[in-house]
Amino acid sequence: MDFDCKRLPSPAELKFTALFNPEQIDCICESLYQAKDGDRLVRLFKSDPNIIVYYSYSSSVLRAYLYALFHMQKFEDLFSLMAQSRFDEKYFEELKLLWYEARYAEDQQRKKKELGPVDKYRLRKKHPPPRSIWDGQEVIYSFKENSRMTLRSFYKRNKYPSPEEKREILRQTGLKIQQISNWFKNRRQRDKVGPESSNSSGPRTYQ
Repeated sequence: MDFDCKRLPSPAELKFTALFNPEQIDCICESLYQAKDGDRLVRLFKSDPNIIVYYSYSSSVLRAYLYALFHMQKFEDLFSLMAQSRFDEKYFEELKLLWYEARYAEDQQRKKKELGPVDKYRLRKKHPPPRSIWDGQEVIYSFKENSRMTLRSFYKRNKYPSPEEKREILRQTGLKIQQISNWFKNRRQRDKVGPESSNSSGPRTYQ
């Protein structure tokens, strides 16, 4: 059978997954996952439940199966599988997004009303992603906790870091020089305004 990796299979083809080799199964799952074609993914895994059994080692198959669970609103199965599986770090951000979207959808389904920003913030705090898709560091304004600790440490020593100090911060955190300069500038401005301006009662911004 001629096979075009970029062409999404038809519903009829999905009924004969036994005809596809592992590379083709990977390709189908990745294509449908990237297209966010929940209907076809559900049909794919229902047509041959052994796919997820035999190919769970494949990140393409596993991510596609998670999205199928999301599409079917099987949230508890999704949360459990996501927590028990292992993923490459390059997939963390997209899987964290899927985790949160599933949490929002589950809560919205239960409450039968649309969630607002504060509702979503509370859900993120109540249900953080599992360590399988998260390195455990909270990202605030695009900076991880360890980067912010390093910045604060240098700030205590010198509010106007030298180029050499900025390069050392870059080495320790991986941040760009412009990001470092902006952080110090913003921090100095906050200190001038006073502590009250930093004691915001609203939720933090997550990016």
